Amino acid sequence: MKINNKYNSFLLWGIIVISFVHLSMITHSNKNKSKNIRVYYPEVFHLNETDKEWVENKLKSMTTKEKVAQMIMPWVMGKDRSTDTLERVRIRKLITELKVGGFAYFQGDINNERQGIIDMQVMSKIPLLIASDFENGLGMRLTDGNTFPYNMAIAATGDTSLAYNMGKAIAREARAIGVHQNFAPVVDINDNPDNPVIGIRSFSNKKDMVSKFANAFINGASVGGVISTAKHFPGHGNTIIDSHIDLPKIDKSEKYLYKNELFPFIKAIKRGVQSIMIGHLNFPALQKDTLLPSSLSHEVITNLLKNKLGFKGLIVTDAMRMQALTKYYSVAEAAIMAVNAGNDIILMSPDPEIVINAISNSVFANEISLERINESVRKILSAKRWIIKTEPRWDIFQNSNTYIPHKKLAQIIADRSITLLKNKRKIIPIKPRKYRRVVSIVFSYSIAKDSVLTFNKLISKKFGSVKTVVLNKKSRRRDYSKAYNYARKSQLIFLPYFMRAQSNEGTQKLYKKYIKFIFRLTNQKRRVLAFI
Repeated sequence: MKINNKYNSFLLWGIIVISFVHLSMITHSNKNKSKNIRVYYPEVFHLNETDKEWVENKLKSMTTKEKVAQMIMPWVMGKDRSTDTLERVRIRKLITELKVGGFAYFQGDINNERQGIIDMQVMSKIPLLIASDFENGLGMRLTDGNTFPYNMAIAATGDTSLAYNMGKAIAREARAIGVHQNFAPVVDINDNPDNPVIGIRSFSNKKDMVSKFANAFINGASVGGVISTAKHFPGHGNTIIDSHIDLPKIDKSEKYLYKNELFPFIKAIKRGVQSIMIGHLNFPALQKDTLLPSSLSHEVITNLLKNKLGFKGLIVTDAMRMQALTKYYSVAEAAIMAVNAGNDIILMSPDPEIVINAISNSVFANEISLERINESVRKILSAKRWIIKTEPRWDIFQNSNTYIPHKKLAQIIADRSITLLKNKRKIIPIKPRKYRRVVSIVFSYSIAKDSVLTFNKLISKKFGSVKTVVLNKKSRRRDYSKAYNYARKSQLIFLPYFMRAQSNEGTQKLYKKYIKFIFRLTNQKRRVLAFI
C-alpha cells in the first residue's frame, strides 16, 4: 500500500513537471510567434517614433470589438444639426456605443457639415476619420461648395499643374470643414464609350494621360493635407454595367490588364498614394471565382494589390450598399469576406451594427485572426496620426459664409479646357467687325434657361444685335424652318448645343433632328461655328 502511494506520488509529480515543461514550451513558442509578427507602419504617412508610440497606445487601449469598429465607416448627411432628429440619434449611437472609426459625408452645406464634424469629434474618444466624395470639389456634395470641371475637362487643358492646383485647392477646402480623406481621384481609364458610370469622371481614354493627371492631383492633395484615394481598383473603365446596379465583369487577359487598367494604379502606388478604393467588379483573369466581386477577393486585394504591387496604404471598399454586392451576399457575409480579402475600411454598410458583431464573432471563433484586425487598425490609426500632424492653422471660409474660394481657378480650368476640333474655313479667331448679321441657334438638351441666356449675353457684347432661336426635343418642323430662314440670311451662325453630361448615362449623343439641321446648313456653305 505504501509502495503504491509512493508510486502514485512519483507519477503525479512527473505529470506536473511534464505539464510545466510543455506549458513553458507553448509560452516560449507563442513569444517567438509574437516576435515574428511583422508590425509595420505605412511609409506614406511618414510617422516618427513618437507617432508610432501614439498608435500603439491607442491600439492597446481598445477591446477587440472596438478595434473592429475602427474599420467601419458609415455614411452621414450634413443637412441638419438639430439634436433631436433620428439622424442625430443614429450618429450618436454609432460614435458612443458602437465606436465606429469614421464617417463618409454626403449632402448638406458647408456650415452644417463643419459644425456637425466638430460635434462628432467631441463625442469620440479616438479621433474620427472623416471622408467624402469631392472628385470635382466640395460642390459635388455640398450645395454651397465650389465646383471644378470634371476630370475629362482638366485633361483637355493639357496642363498637369492645373490638376495639381485643383487637388491642393480641394484639399484645403476639405480640411477647413474637417474632412480628411477624399475619395478621389478616379484613375479608371475611359476605354469603353458605353460605360454608364465613369465617362467624364475619367481623365482620358489614354493610360499615360490618366496617370500623369491623377498623380498631379494626388501631389496637390497631399500638400493640402488630405488623404487621396485612387479608385476603382483594379479599374472600372472597360465595362457597360454600373456596379451600383449589378456586378460588372471585365473579361480581359492578365497581360492586357497590367498594360492598361492596372497601369495608373501602379504609377499612383509608386508616387505614394495613401489610399486605394476597391471596386465591386469581377476580373476572371485575376481571380479563380468568376462570380466573386474583386472587393471580396483575397487574390485581387492581398495577392495582387498588397503583395505583387506592394501597396501598404489604406484599402477601402467601395460602398457596401451597392447592388453589385447586396444582390448576392448578406450584410454580414460580405463584411467578413471583405476583411478576409484584405480591406482595411468597410465603407457604408447597410447595417454597421450587424457588421461589427459579425466580424467580432469571427475573431472570437478564430475564423479571423486578431493580428489581421490589428494590421488594419494600425494603418487606420497611422492615417489619423498623419491627419493630426497636418492639422491646418487657417480657416479658408472665415471671411464670409458666402465666400467661395478657388472660384478663379475653376474658371481658368473651364476656359482652358475648350478644345478646337476643326477650323477648316479659318473662322477662328473671330473678327466681330467683319460680321453684321449674326444668328445664334441654340439647342437646349435638359439645360436650364440661365445657361442659354448667359451665352447669348456674351456673344451680344461682341456682335451687338444677335437674333436667337432656341430649339429643344419638343421643337417641330416649323421651328426648324424658322431657324433655317434666319440662318440663310446671316453672315455668321452660332450653333451651341447645351447638354449636361451625366456620369450615369454613358455616351452622350446629339439629337438626330439637330444633326440633320446642321448638315443642311453646312451643305449651304455657311460660316458656322458649332460647339458643345
